[in-house]
Amino acid sequence: MKKVQKAWLAEIFTSIQGEGPLVGVRQVFLRFAGCHRRCEFCDTPAALMHKPTVWLQESAPGRDQKRANPIIVDELVTILRGVRKEVGPVHSLSLTGGEPLLQADFLRVALPCLRRAGWSIYLETTGDRWRELAMVLSWLDFVAMDIKLPSVTGQADAWSAHRKFLKLATASRAETFVKIVVSRETSKDELRRAARLVKKVAVYVPVILQPATPHAGVHAPTATQLACWQALALATGLRDVRVIPQCHVFMGQR
Repeated sequence: MKKVQKAWLAEIFTSIQGEGPLVGVRQVFLRFAGCHRRCEFCDTPAALMHKPTVWLQESAPGRDQKRANPIIVDELVTILRGVRKEVGPVHSLSLTGGEPLLQADFLRVALPCLRRAGWSIYLETTGDRWRELAMVLSWLDFVAMDIKLPSVTGQADAWSAHRKFLKLATASRAETFVKIVVSRETSKDELRRAARLVKKVAVYVPVILQPATPHAGVHAPTATQLACWQALALATGLRDVRVIPQCHVFMGQR
């Protein structure tokens, strides 16, 4: 099989991780273009486009320069080496999107090179592309997977794919956690189902209930709802359930 060495990016920038148990750490974000989902709460619509002609590289805080797509592995490694030299120490390289695993053929070539260059690799993913995860899992240090609730995404559920994805991730060396975006419209039944799915696979995996940031008709849940849902998830037997909003949003970070 021919190895794909080209990728389509949306942007590269440095910021603070605003979600999950590693909230607050400094990362370089490598945002891939394209996504197979169309979640109603999506806050990065510019990254939904497949194969855009250009991508943006942060040249200074608040200032970007345009670069041409696609990018090859050697070029990416060189650019990221320059970024790290410019910004100094960071926790890890966050692969985000869009959905990075749509370009798994590229990643299986690029990730060994990036690991040799000293990067720790943090994957942010919709948590349903389990076949693609298997292609790159051995080079990942952190897996931040979503479980998508239909009440929030406005799309069909992906329970079976989420289960397979979580089994793979938790059987690896990668530190894994699950993020569930919840809105005012979230039902107890679907949240209970998501919690039980996680418990059956890996009871100790941290589960993050992330209140939806109001966007395009999606409403944030109330404090009462969040407290009840955390109690509900813990009642299924999960050991670590936390409520963490998108902290980068109110910090003014992207």
